[in-house]
Amino acid sequence: MNQLNQLILYVWKTGPFRSDLDRHLIRAAMVFTFFAFSIQKWSQYTAEMLVPLISHSPIVFWLLPAFGVRGAGFFLGTTETIFGSLIFLGYWSPRLGILGALGSIATFIGTTSIIPFLPDGWAREAGGFPIMTLPLGFLVKDVLFLVASFYLLKQDLTRAAELARR
Repeated sequence: MNQLNQLILYVWKTGPFRSDLDRHLIRAAMVFTFFAFSIQKWSQYTAEMLVPLISHSPIVFWLLPAFGVRGAGFFLGTTETIFGSLIFLGYWSPRLGILGALGSIATFIGTTSIIPFLPDGWAREAGGFPIMTLPLGFLVKDVLFLVASFYLLKQDLTRAAELARR
């Protein structure tokens, strides 16, 4: 046990674990994710694939009647590009990072709110719960992105508060 404790202390003292690497990696992953998914929203194909998800959302259902299928895709793609850009700018400006994290939180609250309302989310042909259908599995990943968004919000609030105290 003593050797394990020594190993833990040694690793803990190394650069990656004494730096802000975690914050930078999570920020980079969120930026990549927002840009990868926002680009897709601009295509007709993806916009049509989102219709069943949007129509079952208690939060963003209004996009389809308000903007139509293409307009909903453009709206989602634009907001995701903006939030991803703000999160990216958070590398240098914690205040912009805060705005991006708040937008990200709103985004992922919107997508995770679909989960309980998605019909046939559990694959009956595979025995049901816990086997998910692809649409439900696609949405479940957003729980992790929601948590990462709160993490970035906390980090950027901390950084902004430190700057405000100076």
